[in-house]
Amino acid sequence: MRRIAALEQQIRRYVNDANLYERHFKNNLDEWIALCVAMDTLGDSCLALEYYEDFGIGKEYGEKYLKLYGLLQAIFLQQDSIRQLYRTFLQSVLQPSDGSAWMEIRDLRNAAVGHPIEKRDKAGAKRCFIPRIAISSNRFQLLAWYSDREQYDSSDVDLKSLYESYKSEAVEHLESIHQAQIGKWGILQEH
Repeated sequence: MRRIAALEQQIRRYVNDANLYERHFKNNLDEWIALCVAMDTLGDSCLALEYYEDFGIGKEYGEKYLKLYGLLQAIFLQQDSIRQLYRTFLQSVLQPSDGSAWMEIRDLRNAAVGHPIEKRDKAGAKRCFIPRIAISSNRFQLLAWYSDREQYDSSDVDLKSLYESYKSEAVEHLESIHQAQIGKWGILQEH
């Protein structure tokens, strides 16, 4: 996460040092505000995720749920901020592939935290929950009830591996964003 945080700072420094507000955003205040919120959300989510990396998920059931839900939500917010930065600087929509860790963790968040009681897809309603005893800093179990089949499905989520893969993908996207800044406005001189 520290690499993602460093890239956020690099992108932010470029915005400020290149005086991009005056050069590009002055006549489009909404785009400027979206950029600022995206940079702030990216930085704030990095702080939350660094906390998870340093201290894990906790020991008490309530703490585990709160931190797991918060972890998944922080990643979701981080993804939204990276998507906005990508849209701003590359002038296109970031489209991670369906099998990517980015999309897998996003889908897990939607099922477990976003819409656990009624997640709809083409097969019908899906109801998801995470059993208390199946949460650790590195893994958790997701149980899903499928209304169309009237049966449960259980999946063990290797949170550690998924999270590490997600971070690698996020770094690639952030590096692309910074390169797009340089491509559009040039390399900045050091002070």
